[in-house]
Amino acid sequence: MPPYEVSILAKALAKTETVQVLKRVCQTIWRGEGIIKKVENLGIRETPYVMSTNDGQKCREARYITMDVDMTVPNSKFVLSEMRKDFDLIRSNAIRLDNEFIRPCSTGKECVFGEDMIDETKRRNWKRNKLKKTYMRTQNREK
Repeated sequence: MPPYEVSILAKALAKTETVQVLKRVCQTIWRGEGIIKKVENLGIRETPYVMSTNDGQKCREARYITMDVDMTVPNSKFVLSEMRKDFDLIRSNAIRLDNEFIRPCSTGKECVFGEDMIDETKRRNWKRNKLKKTYMRTQNREK
C-alpha cells in the first residue's frame, strides 16, 4: 500500500468535539482499510481566506491536522469522498508520498549518474563532424 499524507482543516471546536471529529476521521480511514501511522495536531490557526463548511458556516480559524496513512488508491478516493461529507471538516486532502531516493553508492552498488558508455570511435567521429560543421559555417560567413 502506498503511503499518503492526509491533511485536514477542521472547525476550531472544543477539545471534546475535536476528539469526536478525529474519531470519525479515523473510523473512515479504517473502513477504507487504511493504516494510520502518525497523527499530528498543528493547532488552531487563521485560514488564508474565509472558508465555508458543507453546511455554509463561514470559518476564519481552523484546526490543522496531518496524518501519515497507508492505503490503496481506490480506497483513498473513497476515504476522501467520505471525509468531504463531514460537516465539521472544512477541507481534507491526501497527497501520495513518493519513496525516498536512495543513492546506489550508499547501498554498495556501482554508481552510474546517467552517463552513456560511448566507445571512443563514436566520440571521435562526433567531435570531427562537429568541428567540420563549425568550420564550414565560418567559411560561409566569410564569403
